[in-house]
Amino acid sequence: MQTQKNKTYRIAILGILSAFIIIQTFVPFLGNIPIPPLNPTIIHITVIVAAFVLSTKDGMLVGLVWGLARMVKAYTLPASPLDLLLWTNPVIAVVPRVMVGLVAGLIFHAFLKRKQEKRGMVIAAVLGSLTNTVLVLGFIALFYGNEYATALNVDPSNLLKVLAGIVATNGIGEAVAAGLIAPFIAKALMKVRRK
Repeated sequence: MQTQKNKTYRIAILGILSAFIIIQTFVPFLGNIPIPPLNPTIIHITVIVAAFVLSTKDGMLVGLVWGLARMVKAYTLPASPLDLLLWTNPVIAVVPRVMVGLVAGLIFHAFLKRKQEKRGMVIAAVLGSLTNTVLVLGFIALFYGNEYATALNVDPSNLLKVLAGIVATNGIGEAVAAGLIAPFIAKALMKVRRK
């Protein structure tokens, strides 16, 4: 009976988080917080929560949903020509999102084995968030460095400095938000499971 209850809980939470990812991707201001000149994302928090509440594998699955939804959005609702260039590439759109679930899940579960759930959630959320930022920007520089530099109106030789600036602003802000919000949501969902 308990196994069936756990399976039902897993399917329900997986469905809710996947639906939430899709809504966050397509509805403006739900997945990103536009604070000019920054545009920090909060979608990664949903992936991190899945890794905490369910499993590393489920976190990766929700990350996959995010990556695929982002690709669909790039094809169907591109905000700029840059969207079509960057976000239709599965290495940029999908791989970092799956890695968020992997990194957050592995780190959290390692801390959980040491009975350090709270600390594990915060550290895993921060590192999971930074994984997304660093991989997305790294892959953009690797595949489309010149095009991205042109779009940002910077010299290609200065692109790495600009990307480091983005990590230091957007990336750190997103990581702090993840470290604060993801544990709060995950703990609430875990309480539901225990009841």
